[in-house]
Amino acid sequence: MRANTRQTRRYATVLVATAALATLIAAAVNTRVDPFRVTGAPWASKDIDPYRDISASTRTGKAGLIRSHDDWEVGIFGSSRVISSLDPDAKGWGGKKVVNLGMPGAFLYENIAMAEYFLKHEEKARLLVFGIDPGDLTKSIDTRPMVDFMASPLNPSGALDRELRYVFGISTFETSYETLMLQRKKTPGEYNSRGFRDRPGHGGGGGAAAPGKGQLNFIKNRFVDDARVPPKPRDGTKVHPEKAKQLEALMKHCRERGVRLVLFMHPNHVLLQAKSSDLGKAEVPFEVERRALAEMVKAVNQHQVGEGQVELWDFYSYHPYNRERVRPIEGEPSALLHWRDLEHFTGDVGEGMLSIMMGWPIANPDLQGYGDKLTPENVESRISTLRADYQTYLQNEGKEDVAWKEKLITDGLKK
Repeated sequence: MRANTRQTRRYATVLVATAALATLIAAAVNTRVDPFRVTGAPWASKDIDPYRDISASTRTGKAGLIRSHDDWEVGIFGSSRVISSLDPDAKGWGGKKVVNLGMPGAFLYENIAMAEYFLKHEEKARLLVFGIDPGDLTKSIDTRPMVDFMASPLNPSGALDRELRYVFGISTFETSYETLMLQRKKTPGEYNSRGFRDRPGHGGGGGAAAPGKGQLNFIKNRFVDDARVPPKPRDGTKVHPEKAKQLEALMKHCRERGVRLVLFMHPNHVLLQAKSSDLGKAEVPFEVERRALAEMVKAVNQHQVGEGQVELWDFYSYHPYNRERVRPIEGEPSALLHWRDLEHFTGDVGEGMLSIMMGWPIANPDLQGYGDKLTPENVESRISTLRADYQTYLQNEGKEDVAWKEKLITDGLKK
């Protein structure tokens, strides 16, 4: 009996010692590699930085970019539309410390959380450039439970467990190992050290297909997939109160901090929303959002104490870039030059948008007047112009594109 007891104790001792050793090894590796830049250990390797690949846990990785720096001056926020199109190293920044904190699939709740996290940690913050996806403000969709938000520093709950996992966690250790393998192969991560998705061999950013046949198939499937999901009864007709409340709170916080906040509505390719049944109708997509955002900005600027100015820009229009031909004709491919799909614009368009909002020289003359600054005083004239442009599109060059799209949907829904 005593021999069995001694054997059991030895076994338990070996087991505990092995577990302790494995834990210490994991902690040493995780804090040395620091794949998400969140542990802040002084011995974390600087040589590994180009190989840290945050693509599998983007929320954690982008929060890590904030935690690992105290000198960011400008933050760029938004969905996958910004991660490879708004360059934090653009010449116009003039050497400012700029970080791209866009996240794939992120809508308002997540982007507001990231912006607040940025303001909390960056005392030198002077400017936030904040993209709003068309339709987000009037939809109930909440992307936080769908992605890695809950496991990231953006989630105010479960902080202790999360911080321990960053140091001792097996999942973190696996990511550390993958990072070391990337370093060994000299393969940079998908995002660079400023959060910009610029690496070759990772699909070009934004989740969209590369130009060509794959791009067109991606777009066709999107039409049919969207048609399979019926819209919720009130989506698109009324501002979602909780989203508006949180967005207004962010505006006020920026005013109080003396931080300039530049909000902008992303462009879409107009075919994404265009319908033949809209011919002859007055309304244009996203009127409700334009009016609500313009009033919110005016109210905060007028009544909230502080020096930070809030601005609102609108890039959703019927500009020639936003109505490039999608439909192949006479054996020719589509003429999409400035779009990866119908939501993700290319980097040259993104640079033009930044130039317009920041007041930089606009390198591409075709992008002069691409976007307008919205105020309550000009929002109705902007909407009137867009209404007329939409009807012109439906009657003329867009007529065949819309018919092609609607036939694809009809045929696709039969399958």
